[in-house]
Amino acid sequence: MKWLFILLSMLGGSALAFQAGVNGEIGKRVGTIETSFLAYAMGAAALFIFSILLGKGNYSVVWTLPKWEMFIGVLGALYIFIMVLSVPRVGTGTALVAAIMGQVIMGMVLDHFGLFGAKVNPISMDRIIGVALMGGSLYFIL
Repeated sequence: MKWLFILLSMLGGSALAFQAGVNGEIGKRVGTIETSFLAYAMGAAALFIFSILLGKGNYSVVWTLPKWEMFIGVLGALYIFIMVLSVPRVGTGTALVAAIMGQVIMGMVLDHFGLFGAKVNPISMDRIIGVALMGGSLYFIL
């Protein structure tokens, strides 16, 4: 079962790469912020439809969340904006490796401290070497 989720994650990563390339191209013609809005709005509309058709959650609980958690979507919008801005300048592969490296570093910090319910997994020399190797790959694909 674990491999299924690894494969699904790879599929999701492939979709992000495709989206980054398309968004970068659209951004040249439509504008960076406008393309970011378009991508986020279309994604939000799709998720709204999926939540109606497939969702099992409870939207009424949203009003009980801490107020700062209501703004978490801003980070997703920032990611899309940065990718629309970066892809035409450095290429899809380079932008994605840099983004993934940022995700891995932040993920390691969250894991190290067990933040937001993450399983505690302390930063180790092996994990630091892994990030350094990612940095090397970023250098070579520039």
